[in-house]
Amino acid sequence: MNTLIDECWIQAEGTYLNSGQLNSVQNYIESLPQRILIYQELQAQEDALLDRIMEKFKPTLPNLTRQHGHLAWDRCRRDLSMVWRYCCMAYLLNDEGYLQDKLLYWMETILKSLKIRDKCQLAYKLMLDSLQYVFSDQTQGSIRPYVQLAKSMLVN
Repeated sequence: MNTLIDECWIQAEGTYLNSGQLNSVQNYIESLPQRILIYQELQAQEDALLDRIMEKFKPTLPNLTRQHGHLAWDRCRRDLSMVWRYCCMAYLLNDEGYLQDKLLYWMETILKSLKIRDKCQLAYKLMLDSLQYVFSDQTQGSIRPYVQLAKSMLVN
């Protein structure tokens, strides 16, 4: 559930929602049909996006498999997919806090401890850059803030 909406329910327990809270709920509900359509497009195009990222990313790290094992590229794609899916869910929920709390704080710690943030930086730049090639202006504009948040927390 959207954190803002969730807070409304908590604050209004045993009382009525105030007009600001009602407006928040109404705005979220009214935006939901469009969010669902865009979410479905984001979901349907995941493979096209990840294929493009991996195609551009692999040549930049020719020794990755030697340094990190034969599953390194599979893990890389898995991690990019996980970030993408959490970004998409955060968009659907209209909740950056969801993305941060459910994935980014944890993943940021992992990348720091493995000392691979620098290697991942290009992958998230490519994710941002590739949006324009895979999605319409409206769709890329909708998901971009979430991908930028992920990039800024994970590799900046």
